[in-house]
Amino acid sequence: MIDLHIHSTYSDGSYSVIEILKQAENLKLNTISITDHETCEAYKELNEINIKEYYTGNIITGIELKAQYTDKIIDVLGYNIDPNKMIKYLNECYGSLTREQIQEIQLEEFYKYAEEYKLKLRPIEELEWNKKRDWASIVFYNEMKQYEENKDKLPEDLWELFKNFRNNYYKIKGKMFYINMSKYYPSLDKIIDIIHKSGGIAFIAHIYEYSSIDNKNETLNKIIKEYNLDGIECYYSTFTDEQTKYLIEFCKRNDLLISGGSDYHGKNKKDINLGIGKGKLEVPDEIIYNWKK
Repeated sequence: MIDLHIHSTYSDGSYSVIEILKQAENLKLNTISITDHETCEAYKELNEINIKEYYTGNIITGIELKAQYTDKIIDVLGYNIDPNKMIKYLNECYGSLTREQIQEIQLEEFYKYAEEYKLKLRPIEELEWNKKRDWASIVFYNEMKQYEENKDKLPEDLWELFKNFRNNYYKIKGKMFYINMSKYYPSLDKIIDIIHKSGGIAFIAHIYEYSSIDNKNETLNKIIKEYNLDGIECYYSTFTDEQTKYLIEFCKRNDLLISGGSDYHGKNKKDINLGIGKGKLEVPDEIIYNWKK
């Protein structure tokens, strides 16, 4: 069994690289990939330690990158990349607008909505958060929830779960917290290009997770026809058996590679476990056998 979608403390995961290696060893995972958001810092650390002291399986270099597609944001997984080349291309691709600045912009936009809806919040400058790792959406949501008086000013489902806030209220155009953040990210073709220039292969990540995309299968078909992608993430923690089957058959019809992973974030996604996702995820070893071909 393998897991090719893992986040460490170098992005928004709660466990260090070494802790992830130990967990993977205990679970007897044959192959893993650490796919932190917009960074290859995990691979710098891996080059400095004796990996076999912690994990005896195989490691595929990886990264997860946000990309602009029309007015939406989608994620692309890059595998078999040269981390040093990727670092160089990331600096060129994002230019002067860093991840920290993008998160700052988003938090400021959320605060404008908060003022409009007369929500109680601490002043933005008093918030303590790590702009290199934290997401502005989570920071804002947690701050809103600190004050019970905000509850009556917000939809019930938004108040109940961050997932509802994310999927139904700030990613959907016309909803009360909608922000078009796509304009701050590189285009999809640019992201695919830097993955390829880094020696890697590019996969669309978790297609069924994008609440802002209505007809996901139709959109996927369009993306594959228009962009030079290598594959699709077919196995994922929240996918149904039917969704996984559809994606695998889609890949076979279109001569695409197959990937899969839990999207493990440790304590930051408590219902997702390394290797097995929500309990029944099984990513087969054989999907990576033809990657080199």
